[in-house]
Amino acid sequence: MSLLLRSLLLALALQSAAASAATPAMTVYGEATSRFARGVTVSAGAPMYFTSGSGAGANAPADMRGQALLALEKLKQSVAAAGFTPQDMVFVRACLAPGADGKVDYAGWNEAWTEFFKTSGNTRNPARTTLGVPTLGRPGILIGEIECVCVAPLVPSFAAGSEKLGLPTFNPKLKPYGVKEGRFYAGMGVMPGSALYWTAGIPAPMQKPDAPAGDPEKYGDIKVQTRATLKRLQENLASVGLTFKDVVYLHAWVGPDKAHGGAFDIAGWNAAYDDFFNNADNPHKPARATITTPTFGNSGLMLEVEIIAAFPGSPDKVKFDSTTNPNLKAYGTAAAPISSGVAVKSGTPLYWSAGVGPTIDGNMKTQALSALELLQKRLTEAGLGYKDVIFLRAYVVPEADGNIDRAGWTEAYQTYFNRPDQPHKPARTTIAVQSLPRPGGKIEVEVIAAAP
Repeated sequence: MSLLLRSLLLALALQSAAASAATPAMTVYGEATSRFARGVTVSAGAPMYFTSGSGAGANAPADMRGQALLALEKLKQSVAAAGFTPQDMVFVRACLAPGADGKVDYAGWNEAWTEFFKTSGNTRNPARTTLGVPTLGRPGILIGEIECVCVAPLVPSFAAGSEKLGLPTFNPKLKPYGVKEGRFYAGMGVMPGSALYWTAGIPAPMQKPDAPAGDPEKYGDIKVQTRATLKRLQENLASVGLTFKDVVYLHAWVGPDKAHGGAFDIAGWNAAYDDFFNNADNPHKPARATITTPTFGNSGLMLEVEIIAAFPGSPDKVKFDSTTNPNLKAYGTAAAPISSGVAVKSGTPLYWSAGVGPTIDGNMKTQALSALELLQKRLTEAGLGYKDVIFLRAYVVPEADGNIDRAGWTEAYQTYFNRPDQPHKPARTTIAVQSLPRPGGKIEVEVIAAAP
């Protein structure tokens, strides 16, 4: 082989390697001028990183813009510890609490968001959902439980950086970041090629079904509800060959304790949570967010929890035989309108949508149908459909009397899911929020979907 030919082949090889290295790990949908992306598809073969919910912390400014800028800067530092940048953010969710005037300053949050991503040098913004919640723990805290998902072309130091921290791990697919102290890690990495599992939101079961409505003993206090809920989730995971040592992320939605003046017993939730994680029997700690909800209705229910887990190896118990999407396996009873959990085959590209609200006013059913119609268009834009949805979360705003039109939401949902022409059912959580960014908005929906 001539020297010229050798040089040419080497140049072509280097060019090919450079092109491969430059291949983006995500596809972003939406206009460059938009505040956030409509949706983002994550390519297969790239590591993902899930951050726990966090906020501005102590000594934060008094205004929303100031707190939001500080919280976003802390989020930037958190993902940097795992080798990621704001450019690698796929999806961000933020919880906003009312100020002294009883209103949520969505405008201040938007101002900070735009300023942060502009100064971060981003050429693309992540998808986003913003929620109004009753409280973030202390008076004057206006923004918190900000969480994000990051993805990038293979980061060489991603696994090594985690391993240097010496944190206990029991699943080779998981790479935690944070400290040994505390209830949960700052973030949890998932190695490329991992098969994943999403559970539906699991509420606490009744402890005394015969007790009168509103009786505290019907569901028990928050500690009783936490233990019962986590046991149900433990059984859910075990049914597909997983344990709490495989948990990537845990979302907890905590409601007011009406038997104690409507207080949010976060301490009770944490105390019972400690029976299952970060202890001698299970030293594993997932990434986590705990978010308040204004109501679960009048039943005495105070908790709903959902989990993302990663299979430590090949998911032997999972037979990916779905006729709608061969990369998914949905679980649950045939009569249920949702799946109890959905497994996703390793190497499957994933799609995160931004929160989608209605484009018209009206009652719950009208607005939900509008939001689902728009979400369907966004999925189509990404080459997907409702048959590909892994997980769906609906945020609903209670009426002035505190009630939620769940029947209207259910009718709208069943227009698109669990039908003869579209039998697929995702894992799902429906959760009440204090408010949504759109004035008069009753519902906002977000999904995670998988390429077929």
